[in-house]
Amino acid sequence: MSGSFLRYRILAYTTGVLLVLLCFVAIPLKYLADHPGPVAVIGTAHGFLFMVYLVTALDLGVRLRWPWLKLGLVMLAGTVPFASFVAERRAAQDVRARTRPA
Repeated sequence: MSGSFLRYRILAYTTGVLLVLLCFVAIPLKYLADHPGPVAVIGTAHGFLFMVYLVTALDLGVRLRWPWLKLGLVMLAGTVPFASFVAERRAAQDVRARTRPA
């Protein structure tokens, strides 16, 4: 499970950073400075990595037997700025609680 969790953490942070850059840097540059280049690059990267994020979140959720609602919320966290960081932190707490020695 540690490999699955590590993949999820990396993609949660990467997807979150790209979404924040897209929303707060690239989109304002496109509409305020008429410079659409960053939206094309960052938006494409975020879109591709979001699909990979969904697969890794699903893999982790199935391995941990998360309820469907929790899994859905974790998967949707990549669409709201800063939400993937919160979801990753809560997932980390859950994984640590489950793997803690008895």
